[in-house]
Amino acid sequence: MTNPSSRVEPVPSSKESSSARLSTKSFVIYIAAFFAVWSLRATVLIRVDESIASGVWKNLYSNLIKFTLWALPVFITLAWLRLKPLTYTKLTTPVNKGGLLISAIVVLAWLSLAVIGESWVSGKSVGVMLTQKAPQWLGILAGALLSPIFEEILFRGFVLNRLNESFSFWKSNLVSAFLFMLAHMPYWVSKNGFSGPVTKDMVNVFLLGCLFGWVMKKTNSLWPPIGAHIANNFISGLIH
Repeated sequence: MTNPSSRVEPVPSSKESSSARLSTKSFVIYIAAFFAVWSLRATVLIRVDESIASGVWKNLYSNLIKFTLWALPVFITLAWLRLKPLTYTKLTTPVNKGGLLISAIVVLAWLSLAVIGESWVSGKSVGVMLTQKAPQWLGILAGALLSPIFEEILFRGFVLNRLNESFSFWKSNLVSAFLFMLAHMPYWVSKNGFSGPVTKDMVNVFLLGCLFGWVMKKTNSLWPPIGAHIANNFISGLIH
């Protein structure tokens, strides 16, 4: 017997979903337009970010652009469809507490393995890696707070939920994770080409996308994957 709490339920009713959801054609156009605009931003217009001397202002500008391109269009589109954006993206749905506990254990195990693996590759002890940037912890945390929210709103809150209206969860999760990985590629490839480290990062981001989608499935909320995403970015900032 299927446990209802383990499924990612479409937010609208079946009748509402069939009439109000974004059509497949419109969804594909939306995704294609996003990648066209974001690729331009990540390869050409990124020079604006690089010209800002202040780290604080650079971070604020970067997050403002990301909110404008990643999150705001999602809210506008869902509102235009007469769906509740915060409910659809699971920003206001009740958290499944049992799923939250299981997810927290899995995410903690993932992050621990990532730190241990990086320690093995770099030849540094875990303690050294986690403390060598201690004076910068607040700055690293500040830089890791907002971006994951906007990324999760788009790729889990909108893309994964929309795909899950037409396909099984795991198919939807794999596709949304793949698109999540592709969104990171323009900047990486423009800076470093298809190098070994870029390939490793691509695989890592794809797996993270799958993990974040699974966390949303288990908890029925977007906030746990946002929290996992922030934790991952913070740990990454400490050890790299």
